[in-house]
Amino acid sequence: MSRAASAVPSGIAPCPVPARRPAAGDICPHTGRARLGYDRARVLLDKYAGLDLHQLRHSAATHLGEAEVPLQLIMGKTRHKNPRTAMRYVKPGAEAIAKVTEVLAPRRRTH
Repeated sequence: MSRAASAVPSGIAPCPVPARRPAAGDICPHTGRARLGYDRARVLLDKYAGLDLHQLRHSAATHLGEAEVPLQLIMGKTRHKNPRTAMRYVKPGAEAIAKVTEVLAPRRRTH
């Protein structure tokens, strides 16, 4: 008989492993409940809503870029260390470029 087979006698269910206590940073200060980890949230969103968590993260960062949030703040929110990685979310539109052009354009004489 192998060791694995002899570890649990037949007919007896193995004892459940006690749940691991979440770290203090993983507890919501408002509700006192444990927060979902990224992997568990990813699985649940995919299973029940058909959503891709990484795509939601990408969309949120893109919306921040469209709202002209500074790159440093987008990097802080997404926890990107390299500015080149976070730059993919910053795509200035025509309005933003027009604003910058106004700042750089010389003032027109009015007389």
